[in-house]
Amino acid sequence: MKRLQQIRMRISPATRESGFSLLEIIFALAIFAGISLVVMSLRNSVGIMESLVSQKLQSQQDTAQALQILTTDIRSAGPSSIGAYPIDAASTSSFSFYSDIDRDGVFDRVRYFLATSTIKRGIITPVGNPLVYSTSTERITTSIANVVISTSTPIFSYYDPAYTGSEQSLPIPINLSQIRAVKVSVYVGIKATSTQQTLFFTQTMVIRNLKGT
Repeated sequence: MKRLQQIRMRISPATRESGFSLLEIIFALAIFAGISLVVMSLRNSVGIMESLVSQKLQSQQDTAQALQILTTDIRSAGPSSIGAYPIDAASTSSFSFYSDIDRDGVFDRVRYFLATSTIKRGIITPVGNPLVYSTSTERITTSIANVVISTSTPIFSYYDPAYTGSEQSLPIPINLSQIRAVKVSVYVGIKATSTQQTLFFTQTMVIRNLKGT
């Protein structure tokens, strides 16, 4: 018994009280939980930013490619294969013209038009003998998706022979015989979070076959 008392006396109070109290454990767990929440929040924010950047890059690439095709189509506009005027119809939301898009010597009827939130491209290849452009054979594909409609900026604007870059566009209704240049302006929406961002694209092209007329 005396031996046991001697051993107990050798244990200092500091040694006997060196363990963590319940309050200290709860406090440490709270700190750990807070740090974990901050880390998870940062990871989510980084993921959202990466997604937004990726969508922006993809949208820029897709829209730039679509505008390049549109530009080539319009610049190459010319009389139809049955002798019709190069431009078929023009408005602020659609543009129809004739162009040899596949370089086979036959001019297709090309139509770019807004359908809800998408700019579509319609192609009619003349068939028959004599040749006929039949609307029932029009092939429609998507050109630019996720278009955000602007009430102040028309998708298609048209300019007369005096156009040098700063003139006003032709008034509505548009005189087709006055069109020498076409400007395309489009807002494309990107939604990676609860809010939507928009990218603006614009391109102006001169119709080669009408430039000197």
